[in-house]
Amino acid sequence: MKPNYQMSAGVTKRIIIAVMAVALLLWLVTTVVVTVGTGKVGVVTQFGQVTGREMGEGLAFKVPWQQVTVYDVRVQKEESRAQAATNDLQDVSSVLALNYHLDRGRISDIHRRLGPDYKVRIVDPAVQEVFKSASAKFTAAQLITNRAEVKNDVVTSLKSRLESRGIVVDDLSIVDFQFSPDFAKAIEQKQVAQQNAERAQFTLQQAQKDAEAQAAQKASLTPEILQKQAIEKWDGHLPTYLGQNSVFGIPNR
Repeated sequence: MKPNYQMSAGVTKRIIIAVMAVALLLWLVTTVVVTVGTGKVGVVTQFGQVTGREMGEGLAFKVPWQQVTVYDVRVQKEESRAQAATNDLQDVSSVLALNYHLDRGRISDIHRRLGPDYKVRIVDPAVQEVFKSASAKFTAAQLITNRAEVKNDVVTSLKSRLESRGIVVDDLSIVDFQFSPDFAKAIEQKQVAQQNAERAQFTLQQAQKDAEAQAAQKASLTPEILQKQAIEKWDGHLPTYLGQNSVFGIPNR
């Protein structure tokens, strides 16, 4: 019996059509169905223009010629090291930890004006600039002693720069201040000298108090008191030596 080549060709054709249909279905699924994760918002664009439509969390649908850019609207933490100079021209560096989030109601505007690389374009430069500006208002010593004031200055400047663009500042932490080795050594020497001066001042005050106490005690020891104390302390035995003006070691006048 001869093989039925016409039937085999028909089966092959149907298999090819089925494969093409599955591929088309997969393409439609990947280009039409969009999944937006928790705490994120999708901005829909069409031919490069913002449509004004935003997608919330979960599954959403779009037409194949539309694109979706997803933005995270949860609080984000950004740490960066900033370099600056103080008011007294000391080099200083610090690690700044910034907590911020995108304004949920302005995501389309952020996409239109800043784009997905908003952190590199806006956030990082703003942190560097405001730290330089704030550091220039304080001396190196004031940066250490007035850390809260420095932080408030930086936060106020960051809010002014970022929140008008839809980036909300939640909090800022200045992790530490680092100065040049020579300045750090000078601070250490100053602290040691101050501690030594305080210790010397305390010793002097104690010596003055002791001298005053001894002077007061001496002034209070009159001959009558000394005679009374000697009588109270006498144990009843005759002394081996009698002074010119004493009886049993007790002054007689």
